[in-house]
Amino acid sequence: MSNSIYRRITGSRELVWLFCALVLSVTALTSVTFLSDRLAQTFENNALELIASDAIIRSDKPIRPVFLEKALADGLRIGQTTVFPTMAQFGEQAKLVSLKAVSSSYPLRGMLRLKNGSTVLQRGQVWIDPQLAKILHIEIGDKIQLGEVKFIVSDFIDRELDRGASFMNFSPRVMMHEDDLAATKLLGLGSRASYRLLLAGSADMSLKQAQVNVKKYTEWALNLIEKEDLRGVQIEGMENGQPLMRKTLDQANRFLSLVALLTAMIAAVGIALTSQRYVERQSITAAVWRCFGASRGQILWSHAKHFIVVAILGGLLGILFGWVFHELFIWGMRNLIDQDLPNPSWWPVWWGLLVSITLLFGFSGPPLLALTQVSPLQALRSVGGKRTLGYITTALFGLCSYVVLLFWIAQNFKLAGIILGAFIGGVILFGGVGYFLARYLGELFANRVRLPAGIRFAAQRFKGKPQFAAQQITTLAVAMMALLLLIVLQIDVLGAWRSSIPQNSPNRFLINIQPDQKEGVLQLLTTTQAQLDFDLYPMIRGRLVRINQREVSSKDYQADNAKRLIDREFNLSYADKVPQKNQIVDGVWFSSGQDIKQVSIESGLMKTLQLRLGDVLEFDVAGLRYEAKITSVRKLDWNTMRVNFFAMTPSELLSDAPQSWIVAYRQEQNQRMDMDIIAAYPNITVVDTEQSLAQASSVLMQLVFAIQILFLLTLIAGLLVLLIVLAGVQDRRVREAAVLKTMGASQAFLARTWLVEFVFCGGVGGLLSGLCASMTAWFLANNALEISMPFPAWIILLGFVMGVILSGLSSWFLHVKIFKVSPVHILQTN
Repeated sequence: MSNSIYRRITGSRELVWLFCALVLSVTALTSVTFLSDRLAQTFENNALELIASDAIIRSDKPIRPVFLEKALADGLRIGQTTVFPTMAQFGEQAKLVSLKAVSSSYPLRGMLRLKNGSTVLQRGQVWIDPQLAKILHIEIGDKIQLGEVKFIVSDFIDRELDRGASFMNFSPRVMMHEDDLAATKLLGLGSRASYRLLLAGSADMSLKQAQVNVKKYTEWALNLIEKEDLRGVQIEGMENGQPLMRKTLDQANRFLSLVALLTAMIAAVGIALTSQRYVERQSITAAVWRCFGASRGQILWSHAKHFIVVAILGGLLGILFGWVFHELFIWGMRNLIDQDLPNPSWWPVWWGLLVSITLLFGFSGPPLLALTQVSPLQALRSVGGKRTLGYITTALFGLCSYVVLLFWIAQNFKLAGIILGAFIGGVILFGGVGYFLARYLGELFANRVRLPAGIRFAAQRFKGKPQFAAQQITTLAVAMMALLLLIVLQIDVLGAWRSSIPQNSPNRFLINIQPDQKEGVLQLLTTTQAQLDFDLYPMIRGRLVRINQREVSSKDYQADNAKRLIDREFNLSYADKVPQKNQIVDGVWFSSGQDIKQVSIESGLMKTLQLRLGDVLEFDVAGLRYEAKITSVRKLDWNTMRVNFFAMTPSELLSDAPQSWIVAYRQEQNQRMDMDIIAAYPNITVVDTEQSLAQASSVLMQLVFAIQILFLLTLIAGLLVLLIVLAGVQDRRVREAAVLKTMGASQAFLARTWLVEFVFCGGVGGLLSGLCASMTAWFLANNALEISMPFPAWIILLGFVMGVILSGLSSWFLHVKIFKVSPVHILQTN
């Protein structure tokens, strides 16, 4: 029996195509599932070490003593860290570093891994990254200067799990004892620092009991934060350790899920078309079986058992290939995922088998059921059977199962909804437009006697059976839409993601410039080889406290981003002219002689906080209140790396507010402007974004590598389905051509007829598929993937050209096929 099934499967081109489509789709889907499963386990297992504690209270100001006192009273262990960027000097060299001042108890969970095995960080000593040691040629025992104090380098940091991937942590790490921080005099007005209180259960507690106690404490802390409306204070737990790294991986996962969704869509189209083709080829055989007394159940089982074998073998092989490809993903992202991943669980395996069975039987079940309904007379006359209640029920069940599968694959309602809606809308558009054009053009040209006979015959076919042309256009357009969508995602969307890293933009920021230092800094910049096109603006830290005379709180908003903006201080500034790369999209910029109580707000902030032109805002700046009316809205290009502000006022309003200044400029590799400025003004912090951009670019390239592997799989699946569509179109013409040839039709007549019909269907299908693919890609990029991308109109032209060329080639191959084979042989074999 096994040999019989093997011969049946390998002897049927349709079953082989089904097998290939299943293997490709399951490979793509399970590779993403294996990767997601292992990453999820990693974050779950190592979450506590990723934050070096059980929970964290984070603030942009020093932690209030009440939080420490309550934690100690509850029997919890505590630790503190303060992190901010600054410059480390060694001899004549200097480098931007991320300075982290830690208490003696740090870390509360996990442990630091140091090259020489140090365990206690003494006062007067620092631990540094090997990267910094290599850049500045530092050895153990050397002294580096931080602010006004020199420290001995006592060890190198090999691993720091709670480092995270925030902006300030991109620079090499320098770790010092918190008791030494005050002496450096690095923190002052305008300094950007992140203060954290680390919390963990006592050493004699079990992990479960510790988490219970910490949870009680965090509930108390949350109530205190809300009760006293403490701005800029937040509680972090294991679920949001290293949020930026998660955000980057989440973006990559959205891309991977999107490609997996496209693979599932392509596989569904291929399976449905191939199953229908299989049923058409087997209908006469089934009719003969019926003549010899075979029951419908016997006919169904004789074919279903082959599909079961295909589903199981295709699923298992796809799972195996999925494992291999997910290992390739991990290898491609090895620098991003810098820790050992746990072994995957078994659920991706069961998931792969479920996908295989659902895809195959969801779309082959209805055609197989229809095969059992075909009577001998219907089969011999090539007339399909009636759609019974069982057929309709099976089709609806398969479709519903597939929809559930899509949403499960995506793990993202918006992503799956857009893809599903695009293809459903595409099918309706393709069928409707195809039917209308075929009917209209058929009536227009069917009776034009001056036209060649082949063209008139094609027009008469369109007029008589427009649904046939609509079906051909729809199947071709759906397959091409998936393929074109894949191409535009690969070229435009991934390209837009890569190009989000700005080129030739400012790569240095000077912050914490005091007002009396501004002129000196400007003189240093203008007398060196720095680009004169630098940004110089005051930077004032303020918090929004009222909107239209009403006190605002984070409790007034649902969105997390809005809550953060209300809780934290953000930077205000003032200027008399519209800054570069700022576009006024609503209202009017300030002009002299007007009321100075005006403010221009960034468009994203307007949307997030639900503000409107004319609203009156009140800001708290170091205890001083400033009121201003929104008179303009600005659209900013955050990718320019220029100095940008959420809120800007006329200079007269905030000129007396406590402030520091910020400068952005570009420095080439062979220049030393930042060194000269730091030497003259040690309190100024230089932010070297070049290193940050290089790291971000490296991360993107690693993620793109993994995504492109999956794109290749999906591209192969798309080409396979396109071949299935074209082969199916040819099969329908072969018998018809044989009949026409026996009636005296010439080769030239058939060639012209097919060329007109195929090119018409290919051109219309290609044009419509290109339109739908471009609209879907643009909408996906700007809404689901959060990537700004222009409308890819070029894909519409590509779709039209591809449709015409592929259909024309298909017409030519069909012509050659008919020319070489006699009509009698075709009629006998069909």
